[in-house]
Parts: sequence; C-alpha cells; structure tokens
Amino acid sequence: MKIFAIFHLNLMFSSIPEESRSEVIKRCYWPLLHLIEEGFPLGIEASGITLEIIRDLDQRWIADFKKLLGEGRTEFIGSGYGQIIGPLVPPALNKANLALGMRSGQEILGTVPQIALVNEQAWSAGMVAHYLEAGYKAVFMDYDNPARYAEWPDHIQHFPQLAKGTNGESIPVIWSRSMVFQKLQRFAHRELELDEYLNYVESLGTADGWLPIYGNDAEIFDFRPRRYKSEAVQEAESEWKLIRQVFEILQQRGHKFQLPSQVLKELGHKHGGHELELSSACQPIPVKKQSKYNITRWALSGRDDFQLNSLCRAVCHNLEQEFPFSPDTENLWRELCFCWSSDLRTHITEKRYGEALDKLEELTFACKAAVREPDFEVCGIPAQQNGRMLKLETKSATITLNTAKGLAVHKAAFNSHGYTPSFGTLSHGYFEEIDLGADFFSGHIIMEGPGIPKDTDLARVTPLIDENENFISISCSIGLYQGMLDKAVRIHKDKEQIDILYRFALDCRPPGFARIGHVTLLTAEMNPAQLYYSTCNGGKPERFSLNGQTFDHSDNISFAVSASQGLGMTDSKVVLGGAERALEISPLYAEHGFIGMIKCRQAVPSPFVRVFFSMQEMDETSLRGCGPDPKFNFSTGFSIKPVPGE
Repeated sequence: MKIFAIFHLNLMFSSIPEESRSEVIKRCYWPLLHLIEEGFPLGIEASGITLEIIRDLDQRWIADFKKLLGEGRTEFIGSGYGQIIGPLVPPALNKANLALGMRSGQEILGTVPQIALVNEQAWSAGMVAHYLEAGYKAVFMDYDNPARYAEWPDHIQHFPQLAKGTNGESIPVIWSRSMVFQKLQRFAHRELELDEYLNYVESLGTADGWLPIYGNDAEIFDFRPRRYKSEAVQEAESEWKLIRQVFEILQQRGHKFQLPSQVLKELGHKHGGHELELSSACQPIPVKKQSKYNITRWALSGRDDFQLNSLCRAVCHNLEQEFPFSPDTENLWRELCFCWSSDLRTHITEKRYGEALDKLEELTFACKAAVREPDFEVCGIPAQQNGRMLKLETKSATITLNTAKGLAVHKAAFNSHGYTPSFGTLSHGYFEEIDLGADFFSGHIIMEGPGIPKDTDLARVTPLIDENENFISISCSIGLYQGMLDKAVRIHKDKEQIDILYRFALDCRPPGFARIGHVTLLTAEMNPAQLYYSTCNGGKPERFSLNGQTFDHSDNISFAVSASQGLGMTDSKVVLGGAERALEISPLYAEHGFIGMIKCRQAVPSPFVRVFFSMQEMDETSLRGCGPDPKFNFSTGFSIKPVPGE
C-alpha cells in the first residue's frame, strides 16, 4: 500500500485569536517541517493569507520550507488567496481568489502549485473550469461523501480519477478520506490505541493502491483552538511525537510515504482515470466529514452569515461592474477574498468578527455597494371576492390566492405555458401517502426554532388591491409570534413575472431556521422522467435530474443542525420543472445571500417537488440570543418566471 498525507495550514482558523498565531507556528508548523526533515515527504497546503501571516511572523519558517521544496522533500499544495467556499460565491470571485492564491505561492515560496486542495472539500462541478483556468493540474477532494450517493466500484477510492465539470471538461482528482484523517486525529489525541489505529489503516489498503493518511488541519496537534468544550485534553507528551511514531511504524511495515503528486502517475492505471460526477441531485455540494458539516455551515449560521454573505455579494456585484479584476484593482479583490473567508462564518471570536465586519463595511462604502430591499406598501382598496379564493388575471399570467392562508398561491399559470397551472397548492388528500397528508402551499414562510412556536404567515387576511400601469399588487399585514410581516403579491402586466414580497419587523433575529419563497410544482401534467432543477454553484449552470429521486435538502441532521444540504445559487436563481414547462425562481436582488433547498419525493398520483429559500439555519456555530441590536427588520422578495419548453 502506498500512502501520502497533506497538512492544511490556516492561521485564519475561526477560534484562534490573532495573538496566538505565533504560538501556532511554533507548536504546529515547525514540528510539521521537522517531520519532513526526518524523511517523511508530506504535502503542505496554505492559503495566500496564511502564507502572508507566516511570512510576517516567522521568516525563518518560510525560508526552511522553501529549502525543503527546493530539495524535493515536500510539496506545496495550493488553494486560493482566502479559504473561500467556492460553491457559495460568484464565478468572478472564484477566479480572482484562485489567481491571487497562485501568485502568493510564487511570490512567497518561489513555486507554482500543481494540486489544489478544495476548501473544506466543498465541491461543485462548476469549480472545475476555475481550477483549470488558474493553472492547476489536479485537485485534492473528499471521497467518502460523493461516494455515498454513487454506485462506484470499490477500487475507485484507491486511484486518481477525473472529476467532471459542466461543459465536458474534467480535472484529475486525488482522494482525501474524511474518516481516515479523523482516525489519525483520534490517535494523536489518545482516543485510539496504536494497534487500533494501525489495524484500521491496514484494513483499507490494497497492494498497488493509494491511501491518504491525512488531509486536514495542522492546528489541532499540540494546540487547541477551543471550539468545543469536548475537545480532547492536551497531554504533556507531544502529539507530533505520536504522529512521527506511527509514521515510522507504517514505513517499517512497507507502507512508504510519497509526495501527493506521485499519485497522479496512476491516472493511466486500469482502475484510474475514470470520469466521475461528484455531485448529485440530493447532494449538489458535497463537503468533508459527517452530514452535520454541510454547506449551510458557511451560508446561514455562525454569528450572522446571511448578513456577511449579502454584503459580500453586494460588493462583488459592484466590483464586477465598476472595478473588474486587474492589477490596478486587485487590492479591492484581495480585501473581498479576506471578507469572504469561511472562518469568519463559524466559530469566529467576537473581536475578530467585529473587525471583519468593520473591514467589510469600509469595503462596501469604497465600492459604493448596498444590499437593496424592495420598496412596497400595504395599500389599496379591499378586495372583492366570493369565498376564500381571490383570482386575478393579466394578459401574461393568471393567479389564484388563498386569503384564508395569508395570500398563499393556490394556483398560478403563465401565457407561454398555455395557462396550464405551473405552481400552487397541493391540498390535503392529494397524495395517497399519510406521510404527505398535509396542505403544501406556495409563497409562504416558515420560521421555527428551539423554545419558540412555529411561525408561518398562513393566517386569514383581508387583502388590499392596488393597480398601476405595470402590475397589480395584492397586499396584507400579518401578525406573527415574533413580530409583524407585511406581504405583497405582484402580477406584472407587460411581462410574465409574479413577485412575492416580504417585509419582516421582528423582535429578534429568528433563533432557528427561516425559510421563505416556497414554490410547490403542480406536477400532475408533467412527465416525471423529465423533471429537473438547475442552478449555479460558483460556476456555470449545473443540471440535476429528479427522475426517481427522493430527498429533502432541509432534513434536519439533529436537534442542533437544522438542514443537510443547499444550493449556492451564485447566479441568484433556480430553474425547476420539466421539459414541458419549467420555472425560474430568484430573489429580486442578486446580493441577497439566500441558498435554495429542493424537496423531491416520488409519490402517487404525481411526484412531490418544491423549492424554497433559506435566510437562516441552525448548527453548533450559530450565535444564540438576540445580541446587542435585537430588532430584525428586513425586506425581500422573489420573482417567478416561466422557462420556455424544450
């Protein structure tokens, strides 16, 4: 069995105070270099920001690392200027981040990395083109999570393969293994005995295949970031000494360490070089480790990820328009890369979060960026209706709203779809299964969290109608447990578009999850085999078939982790439907940092398919309580447009 290891260096680590960075270099990074000097050819990955911090704090470490690189005893693995979750940011930012990261490696280390570590192992097919354009020859990506939804033969994990992009391109991939690197962590933290660890490792290998012994953080050995009370107690004996001990035993048993790039020589092996899809409809953005560690971690939890990401999107939008990436503007893009760092979105200390938010607000001002909100009023004359349903028509669309359920969409249709209803409500009793024995509305909100009642806008209302030359607006105000909601539905006259607008005035930022803009497809007249969704996750659009699929991205993992998956929606839209008719659903403003979630279930008489948008989810990084400014006031909206049939 051939083995290799890559150690990830990250001085932006969320819970490491800036004053502890020199200690991290001393306790974690120097022992890593000593391992290499003692004959273990290991890969070292660092972002451009981390390289700059090390250079400023310890030039001698940089000099020694460069010397070992020159001697061919180690290998620098690249990633980007900042540790950014690529599937959550626009393509322009991904391009700038990878280009700036490549330049940092050249300027500080005098080397050009050939392999990129996928940040947090958060993958999308749209990222392939970015890695290739930046000059990378391969990526280092988790095997365990993509494999659980694929039917790959066992040998795939032991050899390099090809990860497919969106337009026929592919990039070689060498595998990380989440459980394998967690086993080394547990051994070093004295949670496993030596024999237990060795038996586990040797049970995984094959005679001619590869095994990644490690592919994660270096800062957790002989140092504790103090993210959790349950972190392993740091003993007097060095954990790096234990790692060296087990590495020596592995070598003595004939498992020789080699540089990561050596794995790529096996692309021509009969078991290597197969083109693989690493994403799937149920897991559009796989990440490393167990399911509690998913894309919502950097999108919608933390201290206020939604705010950070919305501000970053606003800045990026204006940079693209006014200051495209070039040598003259790259400092602005560097600042944005810093502000989009994943570690600002998890266990970040209060001091570092405040400093980052100040920096981001300065950047927002410098770029003349803003997070826009729709301006609408609850006004007009009381609607005249018979019963609870209110029907409105224009030459472009027809819509029926349920006034007993907060203007939920009962059914809606567009001219180009032949006025066949595309989305709306599937009423209680529509599905034969008791598990689906409920009303499934469109256009509503759901907020839920620990210790509070479930909040929705599904209340009886007296709507007001206002009309102008552009659209008809139906609006109302709804009392919630946590405050007030103003809501409006606009049907455009001169274009096929329906808008659903929300204005929240809450006593506190919702303590659990907040999901809005639900759109439930009316699939009875759609071909199940042709149902799909499409979105952009950091690159060009990716399309996923829903044929035969059953999954729910919003499934909670535990009481503390409210969702399992999501869509980056980096072009700010999701297309959902079938070949006969599909819908484009998008926030009214691209800078709003929502992520999309799809629910699909095979059912009788037709598949259950819906999309909704989350502005907040919950996990162990979420800030509890209302904070210094308890009020939460925010206005947003979504548009729904028809997509022509194929």
